[in-house]
Amino acid sequence: MGNLWKKLFYPHPKIGLALGSGGARGIAHIGVLQAIDELGYRIAALSGSSMGAIISAMYAYEPDWRKVEEILLNYLKQNRDKLDEFEIFKSTSDSKKSRIKSIRSSFYKFKMYSKFIGDTHILKQKLLRDFISSVIPDKDISDSKIPLAIVSYDLISAKEIVFTDGSVIDAVVASSSIPGIFPPVEHDEMLLVDGGAISPVPVNALKQFDLKRIFAVDVSPPSSKIPKCDNGMDIMMRVIYGNTEKIKEIELAKADKIIVPKIIGLQWWRFEYFKTIKKRGYDKAMSVLGKSRY
Repeated sequence: MGNLWKKLFYPHPKIGLALGSGGARGIAHIGVLQAIDELGYRIAALSGSSMGAIISAMYAYEPDWRKVEEILLNYLKQNRDKLDEFEIFKSTSDSKKSRIKSIRSSFYKFKMYSKFIGDTHILKQKLLRDFISSVIPDKDISDSKIPLAIVSYDLISAKEIVFTDGSVIDAVVASSSIPGIFPPVEHDEMLLVDGGAISPVPVNALKQFDLKRIFAVDVSPPSSKIPKCDNGMDIMMRVIYGNTEKIKEIELAKADKIIVPKIIGLQWWRFEYFKTIKKRGYDKAMSVLGKSRY
């Protein structure tokens, strides 16, 4: 009778939800939203970094996980040609089982590294902005149905920037501009990049909303068991990874529940695994939250 009494008198526990960065892995956020809906929680505020910013913004204006899933799936189906832009990343990760694949992988790596040296980015911002403009309404952040905080990182001040008003499209584009992949976004004398660089799972951004409970969703890739440090680039990337993990650890310590979907070995551009990734998010959320709704 205890649970029945709680459901009758407290049917909608309020929570804040922080959605982390992770590229295609962030599709798991949709599965988490589905589980939260089925379990009867009510989201009182949202925060997001990178892909988490995209999903949180979509849901903040249209609080229906089904609608979010439908819009994203339709975009991916109708814009397969744009996804071809990621071919350079797929080619650099080709298996070296055959000589032809090895040669092709080496060629694309050389091409990608040449872009890094000669420019600030590999892909054009238009690709990112067109995507975000297609799935998120052109509105002010403060007009969202659910209070929303979008996190980005300013390269000039080296500080976290949290947007709670202004153009939601501009804020999400900035939050999703992966360093080196997309160009930084110039905004009010700032140079903004992916929010995951400073707040991989933006729990701190929710503190302003005076929430009693905060759930965090971490879709960042797990650390490799055996660090690869064959050259200077490997060493630098390992140090950056360690710093990011430390930042994430500090923020996650402030969350009441942490959901980490089991997504292993999936690169950030693999959107073709949409259904599988979403289900992993749903399954993990039900596992973590299903037995402790109240």
